[in-house]
Amino acid sequence: MKRPIPMLAALVAAAFVAGCQEDENQTVEYFSENPDARAVMLESCEVADRAIEDANCVNAEQAELEGLHAKESEAAERLFGEPSFD
Repeated sequence: MKRPIPMLAALVAAAFVAGCQEDENQTVEYFSENPDARAVMLESCEVADRAIEDANCVNAEQAELEGLHAKESEAAERLFGEPSFD
């Protein structure tokens, strides 16, 4: 009688590897357009080890910085008016 252990071990290993795959990486544009997803990602990146190496953390942080820059630019324009460089 043959033992199905090698076949069972191969199936368990394949399931384990499939379960370890990372989530899909999102773009800066995605995080810019989805502030709720950006907030969730930034919150998880605060407690994650090696967040600086995670593409989603980097992209969420970049989207956050771009959003802050846009808000600051709008505030400066309201305060000082549109810049004239002529």
